[in-house]
Amino acid sequence: MNSWIKSLSPELFWDVSQKEVDPEIHERWLIERVLQRGRWEDWLILKTQYDKSRLRNLIPQLQLDPKAANFLNLYCRK
Repeated sequence: MNSWIKSLSPELFWDVSQKEVDPEIHERWLIERVLQRGRWEDWLILKTQYDKSRLRNLIPQLQLDPKAANFLNLYCRK
């Protein structure tokens, strides 16, 4: 397990084993989970791992609620 995955809130992994989450394979799932259910600290960790350009490219594939989608769009514009 990646060390930064260990730093995320354990509540994010209520339905899966945190040890089995791979940030490359489960990239979309992880970003969606943090944006919709994570704490501010989780977001700060996530954005150090995925740069804005990567997040911007993933936006069309993400299934986010309107609030999370708007937040990510605004973040990626800067």
